[in-house]
Amino acid sequence: MGLLQQLNLASYVANTNVVDFPANRVARAGVVSPWSEGQLQQFVWSDIFGTDTLPVTRKEAMSLPSVAVARGLLLGELAGRPLRALRGQDFIDPQPAWLYRTDTDLPPWHRMAQTIDDLIFYGHSLWVVERGAENQIIDAVRVPFDKWEIDTDGQILINGIQPDARSVIYFPGPFEGLLNVAGRTIRAAVDLEASWAGRARTPSPAIVLEEKEDNGMTQEEASAYVKAVAAARRDPDGTVMFVPYALNARFEGQVSSDLMIEARNAVKLDVANFMNIPTAMLDAALPKASLNYETQEGRTESFIERLPYWTEPIEARLSMDDVCPRGQRIRFDFSPHSNRAGGQIGPYTED
Repeated sequence: MGLLQQLNLASYVANTNVVDFPANRVARAGVVSPWSEGQLQQFVWSDIFGTDTLPVTRKEAMSLPSVAVARGLLLGELAGRPLRALRGQDFIDPQPAWLYRTDTDLPPWHRMAQTIDDLIFYGHSLWVVERGAENQIIDAVRVPFDKWEIDTDGQILINGIQPDARSVIYFPGPFEGLLNVAGRTIRAAVDLEASWAGRARTPSPAIVLEEKEDNGMTQEEASAYVKAVAAARRDPDGTVMFVPYALNARFEGQVSSDLMIEARNAVKLDVANFMNIPTAMLDAALPKASLNYETQEGRTESFIERLPYWTEPIEARLSMDDVCPRGQRIRFDFSPHSNRAGGQIGPYTED
């Protein structure tokens, strides 16, 4: 029995029904319970201790447009880049097949996209590999992040089982992961988005309703007035409303729209800095940015210059002797003649 069967990961390799991939699981199940996969436990703890004590989740981070755009930029540039095996400056011919094909449902693009996604949010990723008779890798698949862990002894466990060291490839990332180092920024940005949405529903300043004189108004009567005013503010004609003589409407807490714009722009700057992406790529305005002229070519060049931050940890790990023969190395192909459909060596996507 092979490792993939022992770890209940056989469906990731040599199987056409990959039900365990999260995207496939959701697509086939239709509706997924909000209490599945630890959600109920998270709900209970947040109810007791409050949400501020909980780790930030990927779902929260991806709800921010700036995080979604930054992730999209990295995946769009890197996930489809061919991986090439080289000896010195020359391509190996023929190329190892596992670099550009796989026996799973999902193509190599998704394998690399999910790996980069892990590095962005969690700071590390894991592959399981199959080896041939001569111990060479013949296929590789990324293990979903919720399927594996590192125990207190530093050992990798997949579904609670410790695999053979030569059956896995562990990828340490360039930093600890967005969820681990940017939790405060992400949660503040989520609150900012909620505040912005609330201001969009009720764009006028906060209103305080107060009695002009003590007429013995009950709590129920006061609540009725509050609900009526709140409903009127959400009405398309909410800019005009009637206030009885017995009440006085006082407007407080007016917030300049410029402050909201500046705060959302600051989030873009923070996310760009955390992910080592030029701020201009997220359309974030630097102070006095109007005085600086930057062409589209300059922005793209600056972005390309920062990509080694993400590519080199992957290349370094794949170039170790347990992955490719000594004297060889694996690199993303950024050469001008290369294209995402292949290159001079052979197709990157299965034909």
